[in-house]
Amino acid sequence: MPSIKEKTPGQILDELITADLRCWFAQEHIRDLSLSDKERLYFADLAQAQNARRTELIKAFDELLGFGAYTNTTKSYDKGDK
Repeated sequence: MPSIKEKTPGQILDELITADLRCWFAQEHIRDLSLSDKERLYFADLAQAQNARRTELIKAFDELLGFGAYTNTTKSYDKGDK
């Protein structure tokens, strides 16, 4: 499996959409009170992992588009001058 830097914009976008959907569905399971605490914890971990992947993919896509340090994952008060 190629690293993010070796992927095409289309591949990154495809993975971004997939990660976003996986995160959304995992969050839906977290709210499902019919599931056990153990099951809901599993989905919480999954949602966190998918959100982390989503952030990584957004940053890679933004770099491809030339946005560099200013992505929509950057805090509004963070001007990148650390």
